[in-house]
Amino acid sequence: MVGIEGFEDAGVYKVTDDIALVQTVDFFTPVVDDPYWFGQIAAANALSDIYAMGAVPKTALNLVCFSPKKFDISILKEIIRGGADKIREAGVSLLGGHSVEDEEIKYGLSITGVVHPDRVLLNEGARPGDLLVLTKPLGTGIMNTAIKGNLLDADAVTDLIRVMAMLNRNAAEAMLTVGPHACTDVTGFGLAGHLKEMIKESLGVEIIAERLPYFREAVEFTSSGFVPGGLYRNRDFYGEHVAASRSDFFFDIIFDPQTSGGLLIAIDPADRAKFESEAMRLGVDHHVIGTFLAEPKGKILLK
Repeated sequence: MVGIEGFEDAGVYKVTDDIALVQTVDFFTPVVDDPYWFGQIAAANALSDIYAMGAVPKTALNLVCFSPKKFDISILKEIIRGGADKIREAGVSLLGGHSVEDEEIKYGLSITGVVHPDRVLLNEGARPGDLLVLTKPLGTGIMNTAIKGNLLDADAVTDLIRVMAMLNRNAAEAMLTVGPHACTDVTGFGLAGHLKEMIKESLGVEIIAERLPYFREAVEFTSSGFVPGGLYRNRDFYGEHVAASRSDFFFDIIFDPQTSGGLLIAIDPADRAKFESEAMRLGVDHHVIGTFLAEPKGKILLK
């Protein structure tokens, strides 16, 4: 049903009239120093693609790159423990995995979920007038760069880790109570890149800068030049699709590459009250950051 075309979050294969498999894989190098929390974040990040498709994750396989000659094996145990705890929190069965000896640590998961074939959510399908909802703050790329420079205090690091390790399960549950028109999660391409996947050349979207959630510390780091290289790459690639009346922090933050970011959801305005009620009940941080437009097609307007 869904393959490599369309830049979707996961592949979908129909098994029966009532069951489709949703499959994804994601792994990366450590974004925080603590191996246990790195495992949690990597697992939450991989699971996010399943939630974004409207599916329920069921099974997982570990993907590990590690050198026992270079690193103490206790580090690997903590990474795996972190991943296993997050998998367990998601109600997913860990079936095994594969490891490769590599001097650069990498960890992630291959995840399989299930969904009814008629309820698969794609990143496109939003309609003019739909509201755009974001469920996690932006700025994880900038904040992770600050960690590498030892610029974040302990409380800020704790808050960042908490957000990145948070499952998008409750956000997906709230979303599915209202029949969303489209969904994706915000990861390496940044808000602008993933929005472009949602609108393609079919419609436009207007973003209200002051409604964007973000880590407050990211403002200072951005002004000081502590931003990841991925932000510049995203801006070079997607900048031509953004029409902005400003060139401040908000213009930078929409290109920041995210790690285990939130869901980006298109919902009918009539469903706003119900969605917000469910999101509040489930403890989901959520922000209506903009509106999809009929024109200009293919453009992201930052106001």
